[in-house]
Amino acid sequence: GGVAYTLGLMGPAIPVTLNCAASLVTVQQAAAGLRQGEVDLALVGGVNAVFSPGLIREMAALGMLSKQGRCRTFDASADGFVRSEGCGMVVLKRLAEAEADGDRIWAVIRGAAVNQNGATAGPTVPNGPAQERVIEEALSQAGVQPSEVDYLEAHGAGSELGDPIEVQAAAAVYGKERDQGRPLLIGSVKTNLGHLESAAGVASLIKVVLSMRHGVIPKHLHFRDPNPHLDWDRLPVRVVSEATDWPNNPDRPLRAGISAFGISGTNAHVVVEGYGRPNNASPDPDGVPLPIPVPLPDTVESLPQADDGDEEPAPRGTRILPLSGKSTASLRKLAERYLERLAKRESVLASEPALSDMAWTAGVGRSHFDHRAAVVFGDSDSLRERLRVLMEADDRSQTGTPTKIAFLCTGHGNGWAGRGEALYASEPVVRAVLDRCDAVLGNVRGASLLDVMFGRPGAAGDLDDPKWGRPANYALECALTALWSSVGVQPSVALGFGSGALAAAQAAGVIGLEDGLRLAAALDEPGEVLDGVAMSAPELILVNTLSGRALGSDEVLDEAHWRRHAASERPDPDRCVEMLAAAGADVVVEIGPDAALSAMLSGAWPETGGKSSTPVLLSSLGQPPDREAKATPKSDGSFVEAVAEAYEAGLAVSFAGLFAGEIRRRVSLPDYPFERRRHWI
Repeated sequence: GGVAYTLGLMGPAIPVTLNCAASLVTVQQAAAGLRQGEVDLALVGGVNAVFSPGLIREMAALGMLSKQGRCRTFDASADGFVRSEGCGMVVLKRLAEAEADGDRIWAVIRGAAVNQNGATAGPTVPNGPAQERVIEEALSQAGVQPSEVDYLEAHGAGSELGDPIEVQAAAAVYGKERDQGRPLLIGSVKTNLGHLESAAGVASLIKVVLSMRHGVIPKHLHFRDPNPHLDWDRLPVRVVSEATDWPNNPDRPLRAGISAFGISGTNAHVVVEGYGRPNNASPDPDGVPLPIPVPLPDTVESLPQADDGDEEPAPRGTRILPLSGKSTASLRKLAERYLERLAKRESVLASEPALSDMAWTAGVGRSHFDHRAAVVFGDSDSLRERLRVLMEADDRSQTGTPTKIAFLCTGHGNGWAGRGEALYASEPVVRAVLDRCDAVLGNVRGASLLDVMFGRPGAAGDLDDPKWGRPANYALECALTALWSSVGVQPSVALGFGSGALAAAQAAGVIGLEDGLRLAAALDEPGEVLDGVAMSAPELILVNTLSGRALGSDEVLDEAHWRRHAASERPDPDRCVEMLAAAGADVVVEIGPDAALSAMLSGAWPETGGKSSTPVLLSSLGQPPDREAKATPKSDGSFVEAVAEAYEAGLAVSFAGLFAGEIRRRVSLPDYPFERRRHWI
């Protein structure tokens, strides 16, 4: 109940009090709940903490504890176990759903069974036939032949009586049809860790899964003289008294059985199967390859899309590694841990796919706290450099949570050929919007809008001509709005200048993508009147930049309204600041082909009480490297830089959008650096 309360879990929370079998029984119970559809994910395991001296004295009086201080399972000198403390938890899901979700899968529970000893020679005396039955039931449920199991992780509590009964029961089942040259390997983690009692079963499970991933079974300790109550030469079993390579079976997965027996008579057995092959170099499994969907906005998703044939998007050259912590110290320590991971796995993490998988996992697989840093990088060298800078940076103030995001759509006067082409090549969302606009305008004019936008040979015009500049500006700004939406950043306020007013109206849901484009293309045709252009009430605050106030519900946006906007392309920074401040915007995203307006606003914002009240200003696209030549780079990391600034400002970024259309894997990441403050009473 405490775990469910702390984590906010609302499914069944069931304590299992079955002594030494408890945590393996939880595995069986959770697996059954998953199969029956009662739960979709389960946290299962156990914890043991030794607090009661009285219980220790009672165990000692019953002869359960080793006087030698060693758990000598299967050895002639076995005289009991050593109590130990620990906690182990695993996450279980249905396999098909884990694969569909791209999870990092360690192993598969093939079968699990639980039974009880019934009436025996005594309430604490093991029952061999009952143990055989629970193993047979687990194997039957797994659909696995006994001879196909490589290893048994035994309960093996170091009991002079219990150990021989367990070995004989296991040999009776697992010895069937087994080749003489391939005995069942057996061992017990209790010789390594002691007896974790209520956490013993999950400790065994974790040991088995790790052994499968490494391809090595750890040495079973303290085994020198085999227990004389067993005829070892005739039994098809062998104790792994040395570290042993997991038997190689190329035709099937690795398999193991796990047993746990409780002093109350409970018997539990689980059949585990390896997922993937062992990997000594990197035993942590990567996630199942996961295609990342393209989050098309509603304005585009319902429209017919252009056929791109087999053309693949250009690879993204810039990534964000988001780091966050509860304090600046934790943030710096996390950066240090990433540097250590890069150094430790240099050969693995040097490749672009591995770095991208790391960035993907950090974005979608980690919580995002208030102390944030977004490390923008292009390769392993730039990532290392920026992580070192972060480690040495001054304290970062805790970010707040912005309450109002304004999208500021600019006019077409600052555009130049080629702007947005890099995003068109690499971002499926941008491509979808621009392709649709190209198709619509192509039907009207018989020429390609994209050819004009990107300055392609044979283009029907150029962007200095408003006839092409305005629809090109509108199309690009609608594409940028959709791109921001794909990373979870959506406006609560929209305003636009010149032809950008149409893009702001489209962002506010006033006008559809296609109608807005046709209107933008007709603004320079005095005699042209468009029929069938639908207008709706705004879905968010839409500021009329001509009047300086929010659009009223009874305000008619006729053709004359948009022509007046088109005639006033250049905004007044002071008036713009006034409108944004009145709207209460604390984040302003410039939607347009330049970053000029953001620069003007930063200087125009007034000071309040000696401090600047300037909101966070973000530019979707940066300046060209040569403004005079109006050249544009082949790859554009400006948008990624802007998303990084948005994240550091406290916005809830959906990092999946930065990987739309790719196939990514979840990978192992450095642990969070908890500060581990102690609060003794």
